[in-house]
Amino acid sequence: MRYQGKRVAIIVDTGTHDHEFWFPYYRFLEEGAQVVVAGLEPGQVLGEGVNGKDGLPIPVDCKIDELRAEEIDLLFLPGGIYGPLRLRMYQPLIELVRACHARGTLICSICHAPWILISAGLVRGRTIACPPDIAVDIENAGGVPTEEPAVLDKGVLSSVYFGRLPEMFALLNQNWPA
Repeated sequence: MRYQGKRVAIIVDTGTHDHEFWFPYYRFLEEGAQVVVAGLEPGQVLGEGVNGKDGLPIPVDCKIDELRAEEIDLLFLPGGIYGPLRLRMYQPLIELVRACHARGTLICSICHAPWILISAGLVRGRTIACPPDIAVDIENAGGVPTEEPAVLDKGVLSSVYFGRLPEMFALLNQNWPA
């Protein structure tokens, strides 16, 4: 069990991409990690689905505000469009992302989740894998966008979209836990 004894926090909101939540969620559990799902409120949110708010229900264990960077070994930010758009404006999440980065915690983002990294000021000087429609946002934040399947650059692991999760996890498994 590769992640035994590790605590992984996955951050979600309504509109999180279903595949970008469920695939990592079960992979982390399968490898023995303790997984906590955090959102704006405990309960559940709906994934992205077809129309942006009609996907699978995602259980939310706790509020983002309850997470402490020192208790997280890996922070995972799934994409989708609506979830990251709302979450990037939530100051407690931005502070958590910054605190995790300052501690050296690996931060993973996929698809449109780099918007959260932009809001946290973590893109400048990094190569970030992202879909083409947010490449200009990465550039404007001082980063280098790429459509490579997955990239690890200075403690941030990014991937283009859910179809590249296998490559993202292959890179993750090569580099974490250290």
